[in-house]
Amino acid sequence: MDDLKTQIGYLRGMADGLAIGEDTKEGKIITHIIAVLDEIVQTIEELQEDSNELYSYVESIDEDLTELEDTFLDELEADYDENDEQGYGNREVQLLEDMDDDDFDVSFSVECPECREEVAIDEDILEEEGSLEVLCPSCGRVVFINDEDWEEELDELENEGEEEEEEEES
Repeated sequence: MDDLKTQIGYLRGMADGLAIGEDTKEGKIITHIIAVLDEIVQTIEELQEDSNELYSYVESIDEDLTELEDTFLDELEADYDENDEQGYGNREVQLLEDMDDDDFDVSFSVECPECREEVAIDEDILEEEGSLEVLCPSCGRVVFINDEDWEEELDELENEGEEEEEEEES
């Protein structure tokens, strides 16, 4: 940043040394360009200060979150050990192992445009009232929105599919 300030000072010194003033059209433009460049440098400095402050704040939040996670995991492990002594420790794992893929009704899957992971969409989502977003579990990007626009797009896709079938039959 100091380099930019030095260069602006050099430009201002050259303009003064060449006696460039606001008495000519070119002089007016050059002095205004230098003034704008000076404002840009000041704005960049302020943004850099704000960025450093935000970075410090995010680091402090991250440290606090890590501390909370550690505390939560310690408590969770203590609860798990207590349940394990009573014979309940592996109950959830066993329930998950007993479930088949047929227990989940998947109507279709959508490929995430960001990370290209296939995201399974349950048919129950289509029946939900109101707007609902499905996020990619890997990158967190919205891959599906259940709203009126989606229903219209789904109808259009179905119509296109029917038209293609009719063309193939012809």
